[in-house]
Amino acid sequence: MTKKKNQVAPGDGLTTATTCIAAATKGDLSTKIRVGIVGLPNVGKSSLFNALARRSQAQAENFPFCTIEPNVAQIAIPDPYLEDLSKLANSSKSIPATMEFVDVAGLVAGASKGQGLGNKFLANIRECEAIIHVVRNYEDRRVVHVAGAVDPVTDAEVVNNELHQADIAHIERRLEKYNCKGTERDALDLILPKLKEGIPARSCGLSPAAVFSIKSLGLLTLKPVLYTFNVSRSTFLFERTEALENAKAMVRNIRHSDTSLDLCALVSAKMEARMSKFEAQDRFDHLHKLGVDPSKDRDIEDNMCYNALPILIQRLLSLGLVYTGPGVPPSRSSSSKAYVIRRTGAPTAVQMAGKLHGDIQKGFIKCEVIPAPLLLEYPTYAAAHLAGRIMTHGK
Repeated sequence: MTKKKNQVAPGDGLTTATTCIAAATKGDLSTKIRVGIVGLPNVGKSSLFNALARRSQAQAENFPFCTIEPNVAQIAIPDPYLEDLSKLANSSKSIPATMEFVDVAGLVAGASKGQGLGNKFLANIRECEAIIHVVRNYEDRRVVHVAGAVDPVTDAEVVNNELHQADIAHIERRLEKYNCKGTERDALDLILPKLKEGIPARSCGLSPAAVFSIKSLGLLTLKPVLYTFNVSRSTFLFERTEALENAKAMVRNIRHSDTSLDLCALVSAKMEARMSKFEAQDRFDHLHKLGVDPSKDRDIEDNMCYNALPILIQRLLSLGLVYTGPGVPPSRSSSSKAYVIRRTGAPTAVQMAGKLHGDIQKGFIKCEVIPAPLLLEYPTYAAAHLAGRIMTHGK
């Protein structure tokens, strides 16, 4: 990657003595990531939320709209470096990067016109950067289905259609305003006919400038989607590979999706919500009772939603992790901290210093940067420094 003077290239696991590198297009250096969980009623959204949060926060009952107010939780992003960096820095605590997950009421046909919890639901999702679209893919007569029968493709299309119709109405209202002009109007004039053809806004080939001009609208179909198929316990534990291939095939048949951008995952929300409350040994013992040996099938833990979904959201949004703490004497900083940042673009070091530390931007002189995996090859930060591995970036 070619870098302009004093820019820092985004990447995985960058760590610095005073600040970190990062990421984003103009006006988008935010380190706060918000993800909405959507789907029809009774598909397992609240159980999935509880599994992600590792606690029973959201009400999960067998009737439509058991979730009325959105449930919100900060979820730690699985991190392969933070604990080791904290030990190297002799930090007294480690602070992981997080994402905010939002569980909202189930969406039904007509939500874009106010059916169910309609507009209230859609407003919550407009504030998110990405969408986890939960699709039921198991049979259980004890769990009510709003349409009477489980059909993953049709169910997903109901939700997608409502998101499309909501965006069409939102754009038409905006285009009526006299102050909608320039790049914003050009972008909306491009998106509107595509939406009416069934093409989501994220598939319209918008330039970064066009995306930035319409960011405040919070278009639902502009957000990338992680289709998350909720399967039975036995399918998740014993037929995961085949089930994931079937899920990918279904996504290719879902109208209003974009297989070049959207991703796919499997969960077993009810089982995972229960297991997420167990300690590690209890979880190990429970899996043994179900006929699984975690010591032989190590993918089981990696595929649990609280590990798999945040990592897939990172891929979906092109996010990376950066760190502060290593290189700073414990007398000045008692913690090693991870931040989530966007990979695209390359702000200057001083811009990122302002974003992560705020008050030091005015007096910023320089920062020291090293990829985390490289730093961990050395016993101390000083040893990496002596080996000439530390990069210095100024204003």
